[in-house]
Amino acid sequence: MTKVGILTYHKTTNYGALLQAFALQSKLNELGADAEIINYHCKNIEKREMISFPKPGKNINIIKYAKRIKAFYNVSQKRKKMKHFMDKYMTFSKDEYTKETIKKSNKVYDKFVVGSDMVLDLEINGYDMSFYLDFAEPKKRYSYAASLGIEKIDNEHLNSCIEELEKFQHISIREEQGKNYFSKLLKNKVYSDIDPTLLYDGTFWKQYEEIPKKKPKKKYILLYFLNRNMPEFEIARRIAKENDMDIYVLSNSKKKIDGCNVIYDASVGEFLYYIHNAELVITASYHGLVFSINYKTNFMFFCHNNSASRLNNVARITGTIGRELKIDEIPPLKCDFSKIDTIIGKLRKKSIDYLKSIVEE
Repeated sequence: MTKVGILTYHKTTNYGALLQAFALQSKLNELGADAEIINYHCKNIEKREMISFPKPGKNINIIKYAKRIKAFYNVSQKRKKMKHFMDKYMTFSKDEYTKETIKKSNKVYDKFVVGSDMVLDLEINGYDMSFYLDFAEPKKRYSYAASLGIEKIDNEHLNSCIEELEKFQHISIREEQGKNYFSKLLKNKVYSDIDPTLLYDGTFWKQYEEIPKKKPKKKYILLYFLNRNMPEFEIARRIAKENDMDIYVLSNSKKKIDGCNVIYDASVGEFLYYIHNAELVITASYHGLVFSINYKTNFMFFCHNNSASRLNNVARITGTIGRELKIDEIPPLKCDFSKIDTIIGKLRKKSIDYLKSIVEE
């Protein structure tokens, strides 16, 4: 049995990032591999996710420091619930690795797969070339739906990135823009594949749902990745009022919002439940959009500057570009999923065949 090590962002409080790692591991195992998530410590990712208790600086501002501590404890509650999901359903390497020790993992794994959530964005991971598999033997290197996240790699690091990617056996990128970008730079063929969470439909994901303690009593709109000051928030209020629906907000903050139910510490299973059972999801999150598609839940998405390319890409390939919410253009409440299912089915088969080739090659 082929032993596969998956390198991704798993130490996170982002539901989508965790679930894409889980989906990729599940599908590889389903295809006959012995896959596990490499327990890798990336300092920059852990700093972004506030893994460690915030330390006071030399010129400490008491008010700001108190807010950081409060935020740390709020995130800690959410992290405990996410850890419960990881412990129950995911398999991790027995050994923990750092940038200095990751090379030792060559003795453990037959193949390495890096993917998917913006793993090629060096700005996010602190210019950690481990995510370009620089530690791995060339014959063991693969990627699956790896996302660049940005338009291009800066000139200072471009040559070293190309040098490492040229050593891959196969390269799979998530966004079409990323595929076109790397195709111009690399000699090897570059594939494009769907996010791992799209490898399974809603029937698969339903088995991991958890009914929230505060189960919604009536139809509701779910808001995810919305800033309360955004005009889209007011559109959601208007839609809710016109259709006699409640509003639930998945947030990282406990702060109350008038007329809304704020959920700041939902478990992974509750996250899935809220999307599945919503009458409408309004989101600026890549995976908020993807799971709405998986569950055939009515949705509208809108783009922040830093998420526009990723959201527009998945909307284009799934035939849902018409669901973009704009201030002067609001899609119909109901979404027609008949054509979407056909498109997803073809994309899913293509991506599963690619993963199968990694396991069997």
